[in-house]
Amino acid sequence: MRLLFVTYRFPVYSGDAPSNTVFNLVKYFSRKNEVSLVGLAPGPVSREDKERLAPYCRRIECVAWPKWRGALCAARGLPSSEPLQVWYYRSAEFAAKVRQVIAEERIDVAYGYHLRSAQFLAAVDTLPRVLAIQPAQILHFGRRYQLTHNPILRLVYGMEYRRLQGYEAEVAAQFDSCLLISPKDREAIDPNRRLGNVFFNPHGTDVRSFAPPPDNVRDRDTIIFSGSMFMDTNADAALYFHREILPLIWAQRPQTRFMIVGKNPPRSVLKLASDARVTVTGFVPDLRPYLWKAAVGIDPVRMAAGMQNKLIEGLAAGLPMVAGPEANEGIHAPAGKALLVARSAQEFAKDVLLLLDDPARAGELGAQGQAFVQAHWSWEHHFEQLDELLQRLVADRIAAMA
Repeated sequence: MRLLFVTYRFPVYSGDAPSNTVFNLVKYFSRKNEVSLVGLAPGPVSREDKERLAPYCRRIECVAWPKWRGALCAARGLPSSEPLQVWYYRSAEFAAKVRQVIAEERIDVAYGYHLRSAQFLAAVDTLPRVLAIQPAQILHFGRRYQLTHNPILRLVYGMEYRRLQGYEAEVAAQFDSCLLISPKDREAIDPNRRLGNVFFNPHGTDVRSFAPPPDNVRDRDTIIFSGSMFMDTNADAALYFHREILPLIWAQRPQTRFMIVGKNPPRSVLKLASDARVTVTGFVPDLRPYLWKAAVGIDPVRMAAGMQNKLIEGLAAGLPMVAGPEANEGIHAPAGKALLVARSAQEFAKDVLLLLDDPARAGELGAQGQAFVQAHWSWEHHFEQLDELLQRLVADRIAAMA
């Protein structure tokens, strides 16, 4: 197949899940297909970054989209009813480039990554198209609206939440297939089950590379939380854990250390390191040694939706994990077997203390979690299913034309 990937974020991996996902999609599908990529970038993309993608792509097109242009477009969208995140990436140049590549490369099937990329493929009816809505934005912004205490952010999140109501299902209906992470996302987007093109297709991680070395020794007093800290969802999770849960743990184990690992932490998170027992690393070139060192991993995220890469990576590293129910929605790890799911601050603290105080139970849980992701959450496990779908869509289109 000649396959086109369209993404609102040029996939140069810099510690964020969307870039990593698209990069691995391109890498996987280049094995048997001719892959082209069209992506937006907020700034210049270095030759080295393009060269990293070059072995996997027949053609790469990158359209500059500086933040000021996105902000102007979002401002233009205020009088409309469409989501502002869609307006932010509304580029006529990018849309023209997508149409050009489809024509010149004789593309067989196109893959749009994220709701924000849908606008560039929705009106193209000359080839099969799939749209990955990952995660459901209405679920994502609904939780942000409910949980934030910042009045300005609450106003923005509430506005976006209202604009998203019904929008995702309306857009998804224009594609041959809509890729969702889980039934929870479908319930949020399509509660009346009117969409007939839903295909559940989350992504995974390089589970083998996260496996700890055989001689690995964990620090029995360290808890870790990882993620891109410039994301308000992750910053909120770190602050919530520090404010509501960590004091309950320190009351019984005052020597416990809390490590926050992730790119560009805001000032509110950096301030947590004023206590010597809290470490905020900022960006690290390799997350794995930190996951291998810690005794317990946590994912107390409350605002996010879809699947949590940080949870899969922790489990793949053999790290015993405690997560909130929102964090486990996307991967459905068996609670009590692959990880512990806590529904309150008190329950979260109790579960973390259990694993810190019982190394045998922690080791058993870590091994079961690792086995779970190795069986169900490798890149290949879900990409193979997507490959079958794309081939079927192309075959159906050829048959219909004949």
